This record gives sequence, structure tokens and C-alpha cells, in this order.
Amino acid sequence: MKIYSVFKHLAFKLDPEFIHDVTINSAHMLPFASKLFNSRVTEQKYQLKKGALNWSFPVGLAAGFDKNALAINFFENLGFGAVEIGTITKEAQLGNPKPRIFRHPNIKSIQNAMGFPNQGSTKILENLKKSSHQKICIGANIGKNKKTSEAMTPEEYAYLYSMFAPYSDYLIVNISSPNTPGLRNFQKKELLLPILKELKTAQEKNSKPIFIKIAPDLEVENLKMICELAKELSFSGIVATNTTIQHEFGTGGLSGEYIKPYAKMIRMKTCEFLKEDPSQTIIGVGGIDCYQDIKDFWKQGGSFTQVYTGLIYHGPELLQQIKQALDLDMKKNNFSTVQELHKNIKEID
Repeated sequence: MKIYSVFKHLAFKLDPEFIHDVTINSAHMLPFASKLFNSRVTEQKYQLKKGALNWSFPVGLAAGFDKNALAINFFENLGFGAVEIGTITKEAQLGNPKPRIFRHPNIKSIQNAMGFPNQGSTKILENLKKSSHQKICIGANIGKNKKTSEAMTPEEYAYLYSMFAPYSDYLIVNISSPNTPGLRNFQKKELLLPILKELKTAQEKNSKPIFIKIAPDLEVENLKMICELAKELSFSGIVATNTTIQHEFGTGGLSGEYIKPYAKMIRMKTCEFLKEDPSQTIIGVGGIDCYQDIKDFWKQGGSFTQVYTGLIYHGPELLQQIKQALDLDMKKNNFSTVQELHKNIKEID
């Protein structure tokens, strides 16, 4: 039996948040423990470039897994092309009452009602600076504190951008978590525009790519509006999607296999709305747990992808499986790099 299978068998008998915290702390203390999971050294042929981003592998780790930037070296050693830290808030906060994470193994999904628990921007920045990562691309996912007023929210996002831009490759504006009261209201134009304008001003001093992370539950007109703002303000693109509230399991957002159809549809629409602007990059997340999901997203017009729940259910072997599938597709279609494969993906089976 493979190591992760044994770990998963034991871990799924324990509280999800407890085992997650133990895992992150262990990965922090023992970054080279990744060798236990047949981690690989990334070869140049797996690089994917789009806009200002250059990932050593087309799959990154989604936000929420390494909230406090503790295990970046471990995830780099596993072979991820990027890791998105956070969601980071200005002040440390505990999040919502426990229990707040629930597994649904029958549908390979996770229910998350956490509410941005994190060590706060100052401590997380310290952790990030201590990381000795080399090639992995760093995304900083930023959000508002629960107590922050609507009026002060734009200033808070700009503050976090200015703080993390010098140490990140790109930043993500999280306005789509369902677990902070009122946060998703900022996906409306009258509330979103002041945030984006403040960020645009902050970007003048230290220009780093900014992405807007959206919900899979958006109405089409709101999705189109957000895409139009991204183009109008020359932001770098969209991260699609966050967790869904279209379920009957109680509070919190659902991720994993359950979310596949919702996230896929929103990604398709996002690609449609942004296809006329080649400067826009779409990062796909939500229900992605195999190469076919990545390939489908590329055919829609997307670029980089992220995993979270897929890693929990499949383990680090997921990256190996994707790598092997990429190798087969490149060989089958006579491409020597992932960049070539991605560029020509719409022309192949």
C-alpha cells in the first residue's frame, strides 16, 4: 500500500481541521519529507508561461491550504508550479466557530465554513520572507477582516497589496468566499469598483499582476461585469472559482467533485467574456482532479490550474498522474514542451 493511502486511511478517522494543521506543521518542519511521496524535480519542458506569470508546472496549490505561508518549500519539493498563500487578512483572526470543515467522501468533496482564520498580515509576511523557495511562483490571496466596514474595505485591500506585492509574483483579490458575512456582495459593481480603483493606485508603486477570484454561483450578468472591469482596468485576469453554496449540507462552501459542473460552466463563460483580450489570463480551480479537467479548461481558453480537494483525496500522486498524462499527450502530438501543447490544444483530440 502506498504511503499516502495509509496516511489517508488514518487521517480520515480524525477531525479534518486537526489533521490539516498537523500536516501543514509537519511539512513546515520537514520540507524534504516530500521525498516520501515520490516528489520529482521539475524539468523545463513542463513550464507554462502566460502574461507575467511563469509556472514551472501548470498546476498550482490553491489558496486555503497553506494559509500562513508555512510549507512553501514542501509544496515546491512536491512539484507544484505555484502556491497561493492565504487568504491573508490585515489583522489576525480566529475565523468561525469549530467544527467548520467536513468531509463528504462519497462525493470526494470538502465543506469549508472557516471564515479566513489566519495569523494576520505581519506574521504571514515574516513566514514568507523566511521561505527559501527558488522556482515556485507565489500568489498572495488577500481578503477583508470580518470586522472591517464596507467603507474601509477598499483601503484594506490596497494595504495588503502594498505589503505583499514586493514578495509575491501575483496577488488575488478574494471577494467570493461564502464564509465572511457580506463578502460576496463585493462582486457587485458599486462595491467592487472602489476596491479595484484603490488597488490600481497601489499598483502604480509596485506593479504586480492582480487577479479577481470569483464564485461559481455568480449570475451571468455579474460575471460579465467583473470581466469587463478586469479588462477596463488592465488587471491580469480571473481566478475561477471559489467554493459553491449550491448544496444542502448546511453552512459553508463545497469544493471537490461536487463543484465540477458549476465551476466548469463559470470558467467557460469567463473564457468567452475575456477571449478578445489576449492580455487576460484565467486561472482555473474548483473540481480539478485529473489531466482531462486541465485539458478541457485549456480548450476553453484557460491557462494555469490549481488543486485543493483533489490533493486531499488523491494525494501527491495526483501530480505524478498529471505529469504522466502530459508526457503521453506531448508524445502523441509531437510536442516537446507543455507550452507548445497548451498553445495548440484546440487542434488536438
